[in-house]
Amino acid sequence: MSRVVDKNLVNADAKHLSDFMQALLDKVVEVFAEYTMPLPLRQYWTMGSPAVDCEQVVVSFVQMFLGVPGNQEALPWKGSIPRTATVNISISRAVPTVGQNGRPPSSESIEGYAELVAYDSWILMDSIARFDPWENAVPGFGVVGTLEVSEPEGGFQTTVMTLTAAVP
Repeated sequence: MSRVVDKNLVNADAKHLSDFMQALLDKVVEVFAEYTMPLPLRQYWTMGSPAVDCEQVVVSFVQMFLGVPGNQEALPWKGSIPRTATVNISISRAVPTVGQNGRPPSSESIEGYAELVAYDSWILMDSIARFDPWENAVPGFGVVGTLEVSEPEGGFQTTVMTLTAAVP
């Protein structure tokens, strides 16, 4: 049986990762608004891989390590150095599928939806520096990021930016 936890009673020092995840999700929404690019209405963050069962924006936790971004070496570190998290920022959009009549989608509709996925990809990578919570620090820690697009599956295609950034 799961125990109900009053999250308001948890010490603020335990909330760095959850605050970081929420801040990343808020930044995605902010960046896409600046580009006037609509996002799916379902928006959340989670730990581990999300289910892709509708159009959605998800920030999902992958891993955390001691050290700064780009320094994932297996060297021992003192526990007082920065903690860095790797997350996936994913945007899943509906794509054309085979119709009830068994006909494949038109090339125009495939390309039209591919264009939206291309916009998502460009916006995420073009704004990657904005996802660095330390961007105003001197010197900042920077970020490491890669982007890929999944194969269409179940009527959805997902753009995923894998981001590694130091957690404030």
